Amino acid sequence: MAAREPADGGSAGAASAPREGAPPREGHPPTEGPEARTLAQRVYETLEKRILDGEWLPESKVSLRTLAISLDTSMQPVREAVGRLIDAAALRSAPGKAIRVPRLDRRTADEIWSLRFLLEGEAAARFAARKRPAEARQLYTYTKALRAMRFGADLQPTMRRMMAWNLALATGSGSPILIDIIRRLRLRYAPFVAEALAEEAPFDLEFHQFTLHMQDELVMAIEGGDADAARHLRGADLRSFQRYLYARKSWRPIA
Repeated sequence: MAAREPADGGSAGAASAPREGAPPREGHPPTEGPEARTLAQRVYETLEKRILDGEWLPESKVSLRTLAISLDTSMQPVREAVGRLIDAAALRSAPGKAIRVPRLDRRTADEIWSLRFLLEGEAAARFAARKRPAEARQLYTYTKALRAMRFGADLQPTMRRMMAWNLALATGSGSPILIDIIRRLRLRYAPFVAEALAEEAPFDLEFHQFTLHMQDELVMAIEGGDADAARHLRGADLRSFQRYLYARKSWRPIA
């Protein structure tokens, strides 16, 4: 897939954007102190959202200057936010003071999914062990929304709900360390998932219904406090979704 320039519209908290080609507003926001750090955090959250929502697919490329213009800010908070995402391996530096979204190869995707089995299986088991059925039932709001969507055709809304469901499951574990690891790993695999869902292929209603039913079964296990069943169901859910994504990318089947 050829590199693409990500869309820069609709950024959270942006004022009226300057015209294309206008210089960043150097010196307009503060470059030091708590207010500057808050601005850098807002920029980070905006870029994180673009990655998790599937707005930036693998090999998407954008210059730091374009980001600063689109976000109506100076270069410093952009550099700081981008630096954090590069440290998390969600972005890579590109020539011309730019960044790009890396594409996962098969080996890296396999490793990430192996880690997901361990981490998210543990999160599901801990969630169940905490015995918080009311909290668990909140997961149904995401699967209910996903039932009204079509994987791939409604790409960004689908990605948004899936990533929110994943984070809610992790949050239910009650483990700050586990939550942080899962949050960071999402930034590595979200563009891969979005690209696979965006592949031209017929909408698979049978899989769509199956995967959401499995997630409902997982929530019921968490509601019932069955940690072993919750761990098993999350692993099975991840495995079936991995096979589905790999098939859409025409990768060889999982052994």
